[in-house]
Amino acid sequence: MSQYDFSKPTDYTNRQMFLDPAGCVTVQRFDEVKYQKIQRFEKTARGFFWTPEEISLVKDKGDHDSASEAIKFVFTQNLLRQTALDSIQGRAPAQVFTPVVSIPELEVLVINWSMFEGIHSNSYSHIIRNIYNQPQDQFNAIHDTSEIVAMAASIGRHYDKLHTLNCKKHLGHKVSEEEHIKAIWMALNASYALEALRFMVSFATSLGMVENKIYIGNGAIISLILQDELLHTDWTAYIINQVIKDDPRFAKAKKECEAEVYKLYLEVIAEEKNWADHLFQKGVIIGLNPEILKTFVDYMATMRLREIGIKYIEHPTKQNPIPWFNKHLNVSKKQTALQEQESTSYLIAAMTSEVNTSELPDI
Repeated sequence: MSQYDFSKPTDYTNRQMFLDPAGCVTVQRFDEVKYQKIQRFEKTARGFFWTPEEISLVKDKGDHDSASEAIKFVFTQNLLRQTALDSIQGRAPAQVFTPVVSIPELEVLVINWSMFEGIHSNSYSHIIRNIYNQPQDQFNAIHDTSEIVAMAASIGRHYDKLHTLNCKKHLGHKVSEEEHIKAIWMALNASYALEALRFMVSFATSLGMVENKIYIGNGAIISLILQDELLHTDWTAYIINQVIKDDPRFAKAKKECEAEVYKLYLEVIAEEKNWADHLFQKGVIIGLNPEILKTFVDYMATMRLREIGIKYIEHPTKQNPIPWFNKHLNVSKKQTALQEQESTSYLIAAMTSEVNTSELPDI
């Protein structure tokens, strides 16, 4: 059934999330949805809309010019990695998941997902253009950094597998449903690893600079991106947990792919720890070093894997080694000093509508 064939009525409330026998999404209708929580996730994401040009990076340029070589290296390498990761996630959700989605609320969420990741990629370009005298040299350095190239390949193989099967099916070739379901399952877990682990390590590095009163503008942008990625993490976890409850095909895939999925996460954890060694090879910054960041990886893995029913048994860690990171997790409640950085509290859905009249001044 073509997604452009509107001749047949649809009952999306009785469909599975992915690869439903009734076919793909045709009419996008939201009067009745099967998963109201997915719809709420997407509505919340729309309320977060922002653009990087709202943030001034004048102070950051001065900070960078006067920074030590070690700090410059950490900042630059982290920024290049963030650019690479969002280059992947800016296209992958829409590219690989929309062809297999069977309900409109999930389809529009996936499109929103890629759109916001595109904003993040634009943000990193905004930072690079405003801080470096020759930004093209920085972008070109991505291809020469073997750690980034290898990391992109390890993420991309799961997306590529699903994309290939989607293309084969679209061209009329026979594709095993069981193989297709497993490819979706692995791609969902690859997405969760990226959102819940890889991005958080990068954000901790960026916000570690803010804790040292440098790169404040970059920190304001990262806070906005962090707000988005926490939502993406939550909805990916929800999809992973819900689809195995509602769809026996995915429950079967979960069981059969259990070892492969756990291996995926262990590979991500190992890569993140290797990245910590690479990042601080020229020196550390106050409050962050390779060992602290590696422990943070174990802490995030312990917490985030538990949320999707996986027990991290290698190095379980219950205490956050960088407790200051917690204050950055609720963007709407952060107190912004306007003389130090741009205020982001005017964002839609980031302000409260509640007014305590007793706190108003007398007139």
